[in-house]
Amino acid sequence: MTLKLLALLYLAVQLGCLALLNFSLGFLLAATMVPAAAAVRPTGPKVLLAALLVLATPAVTLLLGIFLQRELVEAPAAAAEGWQLFLAAVAEGLLQHHLYGSLLFPFLALCAYPCWLLLWNVLFWK
Repeated sequence: MTLKLLALLYLAVQLGCLALLNFSLGFLLAATMVPAAAAVRPTGPKVLLAALLVLATPAVTLLLGIFLQRELVEAPAAAAEGWQLFLAAVAEGLLQHHLYGSLLFPFLALCAYPCWLLLWNVLFWK
């Protein structure tokens, strides 16, 4: 439970800092990661909680957001087209990071994914 406390504190601090820089991204990550982080515990249905953690990753959130956006503009995307749009969004993010110094990828690499891995450790702790 101490590891879960550390993971939740880490998530709270990172989302608080992110909300000061980019409120919409902070809100989107909070809406997806906080329910998964609150539900994860060492005891319980591990398969269901693992599926919830996989759905809470920023990459899956981006992929589902692409499909939702295409559905809202009434031009539904097939799976292959959605995957291509996802790869294009990731490539655009990398390009913006290198050209303009966007902090999205360093944030994901240094903050979001380590917190997500801490939650995996909480779930599968022996």
